Amino acid sequence: MAVTDALTYATLETNGGAVAEVLAAEVLEQLYDPTDIRATVTRIPWTSMGSDTMQVTQDRVPGAFAAAGQNTTTALSTYTTAHFDITVAAYRRGYGLDDLIPIAGGAVDIDRVVQNLVNGVALTMTDQICNTFGTFTNVAGTALVPLNVDTIYDGMFELTEQLNSGQAALVLHPIQYNDFIGSLRSETGAAQYIPATAELLSQRGPGYKGTWMNLDVFVSDSVGTDGAGSYQGGLYTSGAIAYSLAPVASMGVHVPAANIIVNAGDLIVELDRTASDGVSSAYATMFLGVSIAENNRGVEILSTATA
Repeated sequence: MAVTDALTYATLETNGGAVAEVLAAEVLEQLYDPTDIRATVTRIPWTSMGSDTMQVTQDRVPGAFAAAGQNTTTALSTYTTAHFDITVAAYRRGYGLDDLIPIAGGAVDIDRVVQNLVNGVALTMTDQICNTFGTFTNVAGTALVPLNVDTIYDGMFELTEQLNSGQAALVLHPIQYNDFIGSLRSETGAAQYIPATAELLSQRGPGYKGTWMNLDVFVSDSVGTDGAGSYQGGLYTSGAIAYSLAPVASMGVHVPAANIIVNAGDLIVELDRTASDGVSSAYATMFLGVSIAENNRGVEILSTATA
């Protein structure tokens, strides 16, 4: 039998003695792709010489000596170099917090916002590196067709024909990776897929999935499409793609020292206070350039974007 006039929680909440919800002490991250593939490309130190574009010289390919007879003149060979350009541009992101948030005791504060901005550096790098895959001259795969093992072999064969050697990186969209693994299940023989271990993950970072046929396999949703329903992944060796980060310290007196929250060399986070609106904002800035360094060191991996 129910107790008469007992105070229930529902009544207490209605009468203002309790609230419907309170904030947990812990703030959890939402699922996102933290893949950082900077280690698979080449960093070129930025040289500030009056331009936003830096020309990087590529030395002449060595040549074999020719047999020379006695008392004969050796003709000179032309020493021909090549080059590629890296153009840096500003990349920014900012968040603003209303003054009432800290007064009310919200779960998000300016420190959390700043850390979120810092974590965005790797995402920006991966986005820009993946944007270069569609500019590789050599292509393996077929538009609107699921990725399979044969396509990866075709890409490897192309790299071999262009005299590439050593470890290569294979960067795929999650849908491409699923199609590849699905195809790999039906393969037999000595080719073995080695999944990522905790040790390898610590070395190569998030997004690393394992090794197959001397390829380091990465998965990232930064891999883009050709605009017609197919993803453009990348297979490349060291030296295919290069990037440069200009030091933000070069901004000098443009940013008052009192406004700087983080100065990490390649990244600056500054505080902007708009007192008239009661808002404190944090803005992160980096100056980044990414370019194809040598086209023959990479292959576009083309396949359908449909799961």
